Amino acid sequence: MENGFIALMRKLAPDLTDEMTRRAMILERISVMQPVGRRQLAARLNLPEREIRNTAVLLKELGYLELDASGMSLSAKAEEILESARDFSKAMNGLTESERKLSRLLGAERVLIAPGDCDADPQVLNDVGRICAGGLRNVLASGNTLAVTGGRTVAAVARSIQSSAPLNVMVVPARGGLGRNVELQANTLAEEIAGRLGGHYRLIHLPDHMDAAAMQEMLKMPEVSEAMELLERADVILHGIGTAQESMRNRQIGRNAQNRLMADGAVGESFGVFCDIQGNVLMESTGVGVDLARLKPTCRMIAAAAGASKAEAIISILRHTHHHLLVTDQGAAERMLRILERTEHADGE
Repeated sequence: MENGFIALMRKLAPDLTDEMTRRAMILERISVMQPVGRRQLAARLNLPEREIRNTAVLLKELGYLELDASGMSLSAKAEEILESARDFSKAMNGLTESERKLSRLLGAERVLIAPGDCDADPQVLNDVGRICAGGLRNVLASGNTLAVTGGRTVAAVARSIQSSAPLNVMVVPARGGLGRNVELQANTLAEEIAGRLGGHYRLIHLPDHMDAAAMQEMLKMPEVSEAMELLERADVILHGIGTAQESMRNRQIGRNAQNRLMADGAVGESFGVFCDIQGNVLMESTGVGVDLARLKPTCRMIAAAAGASKAEAIISILRHTHHHLLVTDQGAAERMLRILERTEHADGE
């Protein structure tokens, strides 16, 4: 019905359809960037500044925009139509249909796509974080245990979580430290997310890499064993996805192992598990963290990953583990669809 209505609009009133799409897109972008100037918004949307100015005047006359020296901001009236504007903009740009296709091809229950490509515009990562934060809020319930990994994308999700009514959740890191920036480590993000949700947290004060004997000794410590037990009972897991190459660098994988992984076709990594494009496990990096095989069947996986360069990595991890929700961007989505539809076509011949 939705696709049929949009097709009809394009046939009967293409000029009005383009104008409605532009207005919806401008409202959506202002909501993320406000207060924002016309020049900055024009550059972000790749539109002439004249079009931004003309549309802004119309939206102000309709009562949806406020203009001052700091730039354009949405009015309280605009908040009433913002979600509908976002949905309309996504549908007109083909993102809604792409979400449906990816959900089917990847076997994920739901896929959400942010416009743009994080590889070309790093600001897109903020949109991915905002969308994922909303999806996470919708999944979590009082009494849940949430496990989170580290990384830039999960950090963007953490920043986007809106403080509202406190939610009685327990947040735990899904991995030990990786020696990366402290602000991107799972411990740091678990604490931040718990604070924004109004919940509680437990930390794992262990490096990600430990030999088996040392790990067994550390697991005897009450604070460590408690965190690990919480991990196994996780109701929701929020994680990022790395390309095989960047993950090998972060995890300081030896040169011989790197060469072997690349020769075997490794493209993606999550939780220390390296997979090929088919989702086959090629290597499991030893470390302190969640054991996917020991999670309860009802645990819901949420992945957030952006940028066309991560397309193969996302496919590999989604094929390896069933996910409740994937949040990505348009760049990654379009590349994934080309790969998956080509594979589907080849399999059907």
